[in-house]
Amino acid sequence: MVSRPAVMAALAAVLALVGLTVIWFAVAPQPDTAPPSAQEQRQRAEDFLGGDPNRPVRGGQEMKPRW
Repeated sequence: MVSRPAVMAALAAVLALVGLTVIWFAVAPQPDTAPPSAQEQRQRAEDFLGGDPNRPVRGGQEMKPRW
């Protein structure tokens, strides 16, 4: 038969696990369910990949690897 302290320790562990699970789901932030529109995605990509519009890049020097 299992001793009383072992049963109490197991019960405390189960209660702690249940409590932490409830806290996890109660406190965890909910993700934004609305996907960004196509225009927002295009604007974000342009902002990230747009580069410097003031820098001339056409007809420039060919890139060569440096060995």
